[in-house]
Amino acid sequence: MTFLTNTPNGYLSLCYHYIRDNSAEQSFHRILGTSVNEFEKHIEMFSNYFKLIAPSDALSFSYGDYNFKDNEIGLLLTFDDGLSDHYVAAKILAKHGIKAIFFIPTCILKDELPANPIIIHYCIAKFGLSNFLNFLKSSLEKNLNDFNKHMKKFSYIRGNYDEVIQKIKYFFKYELNEKLSRLILLEIYENMFHDKFPNAMEIMHLTKNQVYEMIEMGHSIGTHTHSHISVGSSNLEDNELNFEIIQPKNYIENTFKIKSDFMSYPFGKTIDCLSSKELIVKTDSYKLAFTVEEILNKKSTSPYELGRYMPTSFDTSDLLYKKMITMINRK
Repeated sequence: MTFLTNTPNGYLSLCYHYIRDNSAEQSFHRILGTSVNEFEKHIEMFSNYFKLIAPSDALSFSYGDYNFKDNEIGLLLTFDDGLSDHYVAAKILAKHGIKAIFFIPTCILKDELPANPIIIHYCIAKFGLSNFLNFLKSSLEKNLNDFNKHMKKFSYIRGNYDEVIQKIKYFFKYELNEKLSRLILLEIYENMFHDKFPNAMEIMHLTKNQVYEMIEMGHSIGTHTHSHISVGSSNLEDNELNFEIIQPKNYIENTFKIKSDFMSYPFGKTIDCLSSKELIVKTDSYKLAFTVEEILNKKSTSPYELGRYMPTSFDTSDLLYKKMITMINRK
């Protein structure tokens, strides 16, 4: 848990998404994530080299007198998107006595509808990119006059699979306004996925009962907007910001009878986030807000601009450790 070199007083945070068990990998093998076996290895590495902290410790670090010992680095685990995989992850963490924050887009509970990017992931994973593009074309044709202009950018040929998927994600994040993006993705979800899988929400996301259980395990629940939009790039009106940022906190607290002081920005890059000043002007509802800036969170770090690293499906415990050390040593 200690380092050989002098280290600053601070903690790292990780932002996990998919944690795939055997059944999930077999049913939707195209969805990439950290396998359960590798996740267990990550936890072993964390226990050997870092001081695992609870969400309450992160609060006390930003607002109170919580500090780390010399040559000790803290580590806070977080999970974004309210994925069904997170129930498995929560149980594994509880077995090891680790408390994490699970950030949930409230549309999955309040509306019983999936978050925007998860629709893309599962539809492509199950039915393939070509079929997804066909459904996308049909929906764009119905909702946009210049749909052909957009479809041209998604030209799919052998060898550019990843490039086209990135263009699709960018299109829905930044090129369409958030309302139209949501409308089209829900049309695709209903016609492409939900039609074949009536239990789609249980496949994709957490249920209320699972969230209740996770709270009983000692985990914290934070918000991740309502429908998983890029807050910073959306130019939200006050009523829209209330719907996407403030109401989700009220819903979580009223539904589960808990205090929820944490939020994480969907996508989490600078373009997707509000500055500390912007967030404070718009709402004082939260005490900690997380991005995906790859930094060590120090006493001087704004509690509204906390950084995290997102582990990839390629991150073995050894590789992840090296990346975490790089974050610690980054000036």
